[in-house]
Amino acid sequence: MSLKTNGFRPHTSLTKPTTPTNSSTIQISGQTLASSHPTKLFNYHHETSITSLDFDDTGQYLISSGVDKSIQLYDCHKGVHFKDIQSQKYGAHSARFTHEELNCLYASTPDASDIGDGKGDDTIRYLSLSSNQYIRYFKGHKAQVSNIQVNPVHNTFTSSSYDGTVKFWDLKTSSATGSITMGQNSVIGFDPQGIVVAIGKYPLGESRSGTVGLYDLKTFDKGPFSEVTIPCLQNQLWNKLEFSNNGRLILISTDSREHYILDAFSGKLLAIVRLSYRNDPQWMSTEYPYDGCCSFTPCGKFLLIGSPKSIVHIFELSDLRHDTERPVILSRSNDILKTNQIPKIIAFNPKLFILATADTTVKLWQPENQT
Repeated sequence: MSLKTNGFRPHTSLTKPTTPTNSSTIQISGQTLASSHPTKLFNYHHETSITSLDFDDTGQYLISSGVDKSIQLYDCHKGVHFKDIQSQKYGAHSARFTHEELNCLYASTPDASDIGDGKGDDTIRYLSLSSNQYIRYFKGHKAQVSNIQVNPVHNTFTSSSYDGTVKFWDLKTSSATGSITMGQNSVIGFDPQGIVVAIGKYPLGESRSGTVGLYDLKTFDKGPFSEVTIPCLQNQLWNKLEFSNNGRLILISTDSREHYILDAFSGKLLAIVRLSYRNDPQWMSTEYPYDGCCSFTPCGKFLLIGSPKSIVHIFELSDLRHDTERPVILSRSNDILKTNQIPKIIAFNPKLFILATADTTVKLWQPENQT
């Protein structure tokens, strides 16, 4: 798969997505990924933890949300910070673009004194980034919303919460269209066709196993059509579930040195990524969940994983076999990217060869050779 690269342009007014100038195409490979270098550094969260990153469908815009209770908007075509959206009254987490213009969803973040006493605002807000006007409010969760995922095809989305439920929503309706009781917080992700949702439950207490269930969106109330158990580390938190764009793989990103790759059709565990560092309970520490330190490339052939050693590990997945009896252990990455920043969150642009990493700042990366 090839992606466009672009030359950054000067700052202009807020507009609809445009075509980048000086663009060329470049193949995604381990070599080009490892040759990436930082082109922009943004510090608009003022050295506070960033908890989510998301690119829009066109690849032009990127948003970040953080514990400073703000959403920041960046233009990747121009290489500039575009807008500062403050949400001091409600907080901001899991900001996600919808398919409608420059609109986004985001979750509220309660003050520390509100957590656990039922006083927090658990509303999901639908915001126009261009006008700073709220379009709709989605109410129904009874505790902190940990994750929002937008359907890749339809104008619907799903959310998970510490109230132990996963809820389904239509952007045109304020009330949930459906709900599943999971009994704990969970991670969620849509397949590329927007017809299947995967829900992952991480281990609790002394358990050393989690589960992943696959649900048909038309019949989710009947339970998962497939469910598998994943052996994993005790007290491990899962913070992201992602399908590869080719629909073949599922990634489970965690707060530990282990991450998991599943067959998207059977749910079979294909690989365990086991990095060589001691678990550091502080590197993912925040009062709100992170988006996850792992990401597929748009072609689905590579996996990028951040570590507390300020390194992004690059694993090639082309040789993963779906007929093996035991999962492959991936411990030595094919290539690495040194970041000089702890890459707690990684996101890859869907259209341009631009990689975003975040901790307390956002960095944009492009390959060394763009010709």
